[in-house]
Amino acid sequence: MFDIGFAELTLIFIIGLVVLGPERLPTVARTLGHWIGRARSTFNNLKNELEREAVTQDMRERMEKQMRQMGLDEESIREARDSLLSPEEIARARQPRTKQPTENKIEPPGESPRND
Repeated sequence: MFDIGFAELTLIFIIGLVVLGPERLPTVARTLGHWIGRARSTFNNLKNELEREAVTQDMRERMEKQMRQMGLDEESIREARDSLLSPEEIARARQPRTKQPTENKIEPPGESPRND
C-alpha cells in the first residue's frame, strides 16, 4: 500500500521510540493498527457494495433491453423489474425525487393532548 521497506520501517520505529518513549509506543502502535484496520475494512465494504450495485444495475439494464427487443410493453417491463427488486427498493423507486418539508410538532414535557 505505502511501499515501505524494512529500512524505512526501522527508521520510523526508532523515531517513534525516541518521541513517544518505550512506555507509550506499544499503546500508540496498537491503537494506530486498530484504526488502520477499521479504515481498510470500511473501504473494502464500500468497494464491495459499489461493485454489487454496479452489477445489479447492469443486469437490470440488460433485462430491460432484452424485453424491449422481445416487443414487451413498458408495463410488463415495470412488473418484471419490480419482481426483481426488494420491497425497500420498490418503495424508494416510487417515492418522489424531492422531499417535502414535514412539520414536527413538539409538545412541552408533561403536557399531552386530552380527550375530553
